[in-house]
Amino acid sequence: MDEGTLRPFLPDCSPRIPLGLPRETRSLCPECLATLPARLEVRDGQVWMTKRCKDHGPCEDLIASDAELFLRFERYAFEDSARIETHYAQDPERCPAGCGLCPGHLSSASLTNLDLTNRCNLRCPFCFANANIQPYVYEPSEDQIREMMDRALNVRPRRLQAIQFSGGEPTLSPHFVAACAMAKARGLRMIQAATNGIRFAREPELAMRAAEAGLNAAYLQFDGVGDEVYEITRGVKGLWELKLKALEACRAAGIRVTLVPTLVKGINDHQVGEILKFAAAHMDAVVAVSFQPVSFTGRIDARERLAQRYTVTDIPLDVERQSGLLRAREDWYPLSIIAPFAEVADNVMGPDANGFSAMHCNSHPDCGCSAYLLVNQRTGETAPLGRVFDLDLALRMVSDLAKKTRPRASRLYGSAMFLRLLLKSYRRGRAGGPSLAQLTRTIDAISGGRVLGIARKRRYEWRLMLINSMHFQDAYNYQVDRVRRCTIHYSAPDGRLYPFCTYNSGCGFRHPIEAAHSVPKAQWLSARGGQYVTEGFEG
Repeated sequence: MDEGTLRPFLPDCSPRIPLGLPRETRSLCPECLATLPARLEVRDGQVWMTKRCKDHGPCEDLIASDAELFLRFERYAFEDSARIETHYAQDPERCPAGCGLCPGHLSSASLTNLDLTNRCNLRCPFCFANANIQPYVYEPSEDQIREMMDRALNVRPRRLQAIQFSGGEPTLSPHFVAACAMAKARGLRMIQAATNGIRFAREPELAMRAAEAGLNAAYLQFDGVGDEVYEITRGVKGLWELKLKALEACRAAGIRVTLVPTLVKGINDHQVGEILKFAAAHMDAVVAVSFQPVSFTGRIDARERLAQRYTVTDIPLDVERQSGLLRAREDWYPLSIIAPFAEVADNVMGPDANGFSAMHCNSHPDCGCSAYLLVNQRTGETAPLGRVFDLDLALRMVSDLAKKTRPRASRLYGSAMFLRLLLKSYRRGRAGGPSLAQLTRTIDAISGGRVLGIARKRRYEWRLMLINSMHFQDAYNYQVDRVRRCTIHYSAPDGRLYPFCTYNSGCGFRHPIEAAHSVPKAQWLSARGGQYVTEGFEG
């Protein structure tokens, strides 16, 4: 790997964070959580982190199983972003221990989480929230939910268009449907539930009521196809049938589904290809697959941790080996490649009627990766987006267009330039895949016809599936630089907003905040006749 491999791809990058290998970063001691220096380096074709705490000695962890893919993602990093102007903490030097979003945070949110409860109808061994095992019940009232939602909406610049109700299992909250209605009333475009699907499977009418209130997306826990894997990852039998019923309930209610597999090496990583094939066969309901390598939020033996450690770079390799639908070293990019497209949309369309701008934000290139697969709903034919577009050329052109449309440009100009981009980067003469006309309608339909204005409100024969991965950090692989680029935020009842990887891992603000805004479990049970989970799972 020569130095050219480390060069940022996009011409107008202005890196604010160090990239390339080897490099120094800041991490945490997994024992005492003290912030300490760490080093990322290549060893036997892999990327490893090494660090040493003066009190607890050395620690190392696998960051990426394939250094070449790791550097590919960093090479495509696009670092320009709209920064948050609303701060609840003031000292960047205390990151991550002094969190609450401070002036050192470099990215606005693409999505904000709002926990509706810490109760759950499962007890999963790999739960980063440790739901259902705490000695207290955290379940905010409608007034608290409203306050947390409005706090996220009041962040400037006003970019939040997506909210995810999470937990615990959010559908157990007595305020779940009301929360969906609140979000819809505030003009949010994506209203999503992170759910195991059990209540939707058993009560399809709940999915209908939630959809009528505003829910339009489900982030569905989906660790594999068949019962065996769920017995290990979720500790119960009979979940597979409920997953299928939940998918059917969402389909009937018009709720778009993202399949969310938590991947643990040696347990369900052999299911990656089958999950992707399942998604492609069910695109009347499924719009995306979001793979999540497991995070170890508790203490774990080093040998067991490294045996189960699954990294972001494993996903492209396993998708290619197990399905052949995408090429590991050609079709995958960091999540941040959408940033220049969103900036063009910002510059051309401006804010919508509710004051929201496009999601012009981006994450650290080490946070995850993404690929785009075109699927023909009639024939089942598939094509990676890179087969029909020269994506390198398209990225250069859209990056240049973002500069030309600053600070504002007419919609006519922006649409004409975007159409020119499609024409120039389209790969003519390639066998298979959609025609340029079909592809243009499909891409415009994703924006609701707001970019080119040619897509009608219907689903086209060719649909685009997003396949991505977000590797949430734990104390073993923590990079403070990644936290400062986090685009998934939590709105908490203490009046602050937190990046995902400070709220759930590392210093872990979740549990002390929940405990301070909870009631003891015994008190909660006493007030409800001793019933803890209203819709329990009998496996």
